[in-house]
Amino acid sequence: MTASTAPGSRHAYAVVTGDLDRPAVRYHSLMPGGSDVSPFGRHVRRWRAIRRMSQLDLAMAAGTTARHLSFVETGRSRPGKDLILRIADALRVPLPERNTLLAAAGFPPAFPSCDLGSQALGPVDRVLEKVLRSHEPYPAWVVRHPFTFLRANAGAEALFPGLTQLFPGQLIDVWFGAGPFRDRVQNWPQVVQAGLTALRHAAADTGDPEVIGLLRRAETHSQEHLVTPEVQAESSPVVCPVFDLGGHIMRTISAVMRFDTAVEITTSQLRIELVFPADDDADAYFRTHRPARSPAAPMTAPVPLAVIKHARRPAGG
Repeated sequence: MTASTAPGSRHAYAVVTGDLDRPAVRYHSLMPGGSDVSPFGRHVRRWRAIRRMSQLDLAMAAGTTARHLSFVETGRSRPGKDLILRIADALRVPLPERNTLLAAAGFPPAFPSCDLGSQALGPVDRVLEKVLRSHEPYPAWVVRHPFTFLRANAGAEALFPGLTQLFPGQLIDVWFGAGPFRDRVQNWPQVVQAGLTALRHAAADTGDPEVIGLLRRAETHSQEHLVTPEVQAESSPVVCPVFDLGGHIMRTISAVMRFDTAVEITTSQLRIELVFPADDDADAYFRTHRPARSPAAPMTAPVPLAVIKHARRPAGG
């Protein structure tokens, strides 16, 4: 990772230009100081640095001119709502930060935030419950960005109970540290390396301080338990856990479902992690060990002591 100068600015931005395998210690240093930019312009320059876009690049993508964008960034011109949303689209800004951009320019938020279980998210709730239940006996979790497990079906609780009861930092400890996950996963080095790479991409793509903190925590575990994964592309087209469950070797393959056209914040942050059997033996294991559940039972379960024992509570949590 190196510091480089964003086009159209005298300030140095810490942008990710180096090896993704290096610890992410400066992803958050993307914000210029000084009085030569407006509050709105400061946010835009930060996102331009994250996306590595010049003023000209962004202006062309947003349907304006570099001169006008420069005036907007410095506060010499006040952007309209339509231009702000076009800029946000071009920069691929997440919905919560789009509201931040609007507020910085003096506009009210355009993207609502509702709770799961509310009437507004009734259709989303129905989709989530339908997918979780129809995916039985295979494991499935509803996850909210960046790493909060909200719901789990019976298959997921049978495989790893209690994940929905843990804080994101605790989940990082379970996933990347010593404990039941590491003990059950035969290809743990490959799975952990894939997880670290995904977190590094998420940190570089969003600059989200929470993601950066989780990445640092995961990297600490990887340094404590140094691993050198081997690439074995011939065994599976994707890196997924191979579980050893009481002598039963179970190969899995995973997929993720998202609401890519969401215009509501909570929905935009949701994903469903779906685990499938990768071969007939794994399919037979899942079906043979199908957990029983009442039709009205909730998609959650108590926290097992075995998991909590190995999960360190985050500082201040």
